[in-house]
Amino acid sequence: MAALECRAVGTVEEAQLGELMELLVGLSGTQPEALEQQEVVLAAPAAAAAATSGAPAAWKPDLRLQHDLTPGANRTDVQSDTWTALQFSLHLRGKQHAALPATVRHVTRTQCSGGDVPAFWQALGFAPRYQLLRRGHRVSVQLEGHEVEVSVCRVLRLPRPGAGAPAPDAEAMQQAAELAPGRLLVEAVACVPSEADHMDSVGAVAALAALLQPYTELQRPPRAPGEPL
Repeated sequence: MAALECRAVGTVEEAQLGELMELLVGLSGTQPEALEQQEVVLAAPAAAAAATSGAPAAWKPDLRLQHDLTPGANRTDVQSDTWTALQFSLHLRGKQHAALPATVRHVTRTQCSGGDVPAFWQALGFAPRYQLLRRGHRVSVQLEGHEVEVSVCRVLRLPRPGAGAPAPDAEAMQQAAELAPGRLLVEAVACVPSEADHMDSVGAVAALAALLQPYTELQRPPRAPGEPL
């Protein structure tokens, strides 16, 4: 499924987590959902990078593989082996987009199932970069007629994936160390169909950023290493 993704990120100190979540619950009108997600990041081969993103061959957009590990989630045995592959374009550029409080990129989401999905992509030439675990909560907020999904998570480091390396087991997941102890990652994402006007969705993300200002400063994510301006 292809879409335009509007994304802004920030962090929140653990001491302010409770107040931030209370505000998000008030904005959404619903209780937050638990979130536990494994993400494996793979560097694309140069040929694949040029074909999928239209970017210069010297820059390789990463492939992100996400696996839902949320305890108690209503998943079947088949879904437990299902990953979501996310392939991104360059962020939209130009003066109009440079001034926006969020990055806007084309993203394609594909469902992949199997015993070892990361190994399948590595067999196609994608090289392992790192993997991490997000553990926290997410909530959907309706602002200015648009849905913004907000996640507030601890980010934990998992062993670097590699060809033939065993997948992290439950014990490794529990023993994973936080990348930034005492701080949690805040992500706000709004998506629209790729042919739709995305400016209203960016406006919704900006409106949310203003509301969350006492606790976190949502801003454009940093560029990936080597990503063109």
